[in-house]
Amino acid sequence: MSESVLLRCGQCGAVNRVPSLRIAENPKCGRCRRYLEYARTPVDITTADFQREVVEWPGDVLVEFWSPRCGHCRTMIPIIDALAGERAGLLKVVRVNIDYEQPLAARFGIRATPSFFLYRQGNKLSDISGAIPKVQLEAWIDSSLLA
Repeated sequence: MSESVLLRCGQCGAVNRVPSLRIAENPKCGRCRRYLEYARTPVDITTADFQREVVEWPGDVLVEFWSPRCGHCRTMIPIIDALAGERAGLLKVVRVNIDYEQPLAARFGIRATPSFFLYRQGNKLSDISGAIPKVQLEAWIDSSLLA
């Protein structure tokens, strides 16, 4: 069986499961029949979006808590962007700017940036802090998802 990707319809908000082999065929939403688009870059979320975009998401989500004032966070930008593009549809990548979302950062006890949380179907699997090489980040993600 081929892998499936999860795509949220930009029009009606429905989450669609699409076989990865059919992504190139411009799939349509099962509810409203509009063409589905999906992010190939990290999605910036707010406190108001967190529940819907992370906790209620039926797949895997990587959450990055970051600050534009943090030098280590800035070095991670191309790594996270590449990861989001390479795993588009398989792993949802979201960013939380802690300068703007201080209540959310406080809720999760974020004391260092960048900090990464990995969720599967709304359940937090693991977390890691600090700027790390892409290979190490991918190994952490893969091992956490297999556990």
